[in-house]
Amino acid sequence: MMRRPMVTALAAGAVLALTACSGQLPTTPAPEPGLPVVVQTEREVDRFLSEAQPGDGPAEIVSGFLRANVGFAGNNDVARSFLTTDLASRWVPTSDVLIYDQTPTVTESGGGSVEVQVEVVGRIDAQGRLTEQTPREANRTFTLTEVEGERRISSFPEDFGLWLSRAEVERSFQATNLYYLNTQRGYFVPEVRWFADGEGLPTAVTRAQLAPLPEHLVGALRTAATDGLRLATPAVPVSSDSLVATVNLQGSTVAQDDTIAEELQSQLAHSLLALPGVAGVEVQVAGQPLQLPGQESPIRATTELPFTDVERDVDLVLLRVGEELVPVDPTQYALRNLPEEEVADLDLPQVELGWTGVAATADLGDVAAVSEDGLALWRWQDGDTHTNEGIGDALTDPAVDAQGAFWLAGVHRSSGTPRIWSVDREDLEAVARPVEADWLRDDERVESLSVSPDGSRLLVVLHEEDEERNRVVLSGIIRDAAGEPLGLTAPASVAPNLVDVTTAHWAGTGDVVLVGQRSGDPAPRAFSLRLGEWINPYGELLGLTDVVAVPRRTGAEAIAQTEDGGIYTPEGEAGWGSVRNADEVVVPGS
Repeated sequence: MMRRPMVTALAAGAVLALTACSGQLPTTPAPEPGLPVVVQTEREVDRFLSEAQPGDGPAEIVSGFLRANVGFAGNNDVARSFLTTDLASRWVPTSDVLIYDQTPTVTESGGGSVEVQVEVVGRIDAQGRLTEQTPREANRTFTLTEVEGERRISSFPEDFGLWLSRAEVERSFQATNLYYLNTQRGYFVPEVRWFADGEGLPTAVTRAQLAPLPEHLVGALRTAATDGLRLATPAVPVSSDSLVATVNLQGSTVAQDDTIAEELQSQLAHSLLALPGVAGVEVQVAGQPLQLPGQESPIRATTELPFTDVERDVDLVLLRVGEELVPVDPTQYALRNLPEEEVADLDLPQVELGWTGVAATADLGDVAAVSEDGLALWRWQDGDTHTNEGIGDALTDPAVDAQGAFWLAGVHRSSGTPRIWSVDREDLEAVARPVEADWLRDDERVESLSVSPDGSRLLVVLHEEDEERNRVVLSGIIRDAAGEPLGLTAPASVAPNLVDVTTAHWAGTGDVVLVGQRSGDPAPRAFSLRLGEWINPYGELLGLTDVVAVPRRTGAEAIAQTEDGGIYTPEGEAGWGSVRNADEVVVPGS
């Protein structure tokens, strides 16, 4: 008998179950149909998931399946009870995680098909990378067939993995840092990934850490993980007594090269020691501890490692007021002037009114600015000045990297095409050297640049002339053996859910602050973002033009500026407090 079309909505208050989550995303080796998710002991069940019930119609089956998605990692995977045996064996839940905002709408369309509409706000791919996106409606078709008198889902979209609400994702997954290595300065560089939160989390993190570098970072960072290196065991066990995670490797000559062994052990230890329930890491090769000279095994603290996290603690910020650069205390809410006795030895230049976009090195020994018409770069170094009028047109404000070099962008005077340059610090009259960025399109213009504190990545705000909008991307910086920048890797998108971006600045090695607009925002507003996580808005501020971050060991502090020269700092949960007036805010070393 044909059932009449029916529309149901997944009940927001449905009783759900969160069973064991292994954390094993299908990365390396490549997942195959039917690959089990659970590889270690199941956690205590703390919710209840209902299986398919006798007599359920097509809409009830699809609705029940979507509700049961949250139990994807359980040994008793309820969601598969809504599928045919063949589809259940081929379904790889974590191949693609779609994150929705509003309750999906399920409509029975007849002929054994069910249509589902959902508003998508983000995705997690098979490598654990989360991408937040502008909310948009997605429509998917589920096909059902009869199995022993009961309806079961026989097919769904080829790329279907999981559909979870944002709240379910944050309960079922954990944002976790992987660590790569800076090519020049012995620094760790983090990248956030999302893995199922459970007993298998150390396994998932290890497998991801052994995978190749992300494409947009190849040449800019390095990893000691080599082709053919893999786990010798199905999982990374953690001792219930010592809380030591044991990583047993095979397929590599890592044990014969102390440098590679040291780097690999450092990457694995740093990423695993950050996990709950892990107090030590022992790396083994073919079952034997990887013992390095002067290093204890197991490793119990990141301070034992030869690489370090970049930590900046900026205790002085400059406010430009007219031609003066005024040192202020960023730890004070009101950004008070520093006492005279503390700044008496500072030698700071006057910046004439024809120059703007002031940038200063961390030691305040080198200051740069561009002319208001964007045709020249001005530099001051220990009392001497120089003006370079031959770089290009439409120059951006300069930015500073970890080595004290200035970066700026503009257009080539002859061709009118976009360019990016770096200017070495050692020579006051140094020419601007072009940095290869063959991915820049002729119809794009660079609006601003910001170099990461580790000196290996560049935030670029691009204006797309055909779209009449700005977007922000992240590109890796390829340097030569001496540390000079040579080129930029093909970039990855940052904050694609922003429909327009005004400015973007680094706040730490993995954090940025931006000014932009989401769909529906009436005006630009400030946001903070840990790369790879969800964007977080600050409070609204009328006339906002820029927000910068002052790095502190306790966390970066934001300072906002408005069109009328007002300077603001965060106040309360979602507000800004007016503290001063100035023409520019200069964070040394940024």
